[in-house]
Amino acid sequence: MSHIEAIYQRGVFRPLGQVELAENQHVRLHVEPLPSSTVQGWLDKARKLQKQFTDRGVILPGSEGDISADRNR
Repeated sequence: MSHIEAIYQRGVFRPLGQVELAENQHVRLHVEPLPSSTVQGWLDKARKLQKQFTDRGVILPGSEGDISADRNR
């Protein structure tokens, strides 16, 4: 049995990760709501850290190409 996290939108469960099933495969779901703070709290913390890095002028790994492209504008 697999455990897959999903989000419920407009009457449809949308997986938040890779799902290895055939198209139109019937499945049985056991729905267990996650506390809203789990996903939203993590996202809020990530955005706060990103803002702190940006405010301090910290260069994030992998952003060198963005920086050089910005200098060429």
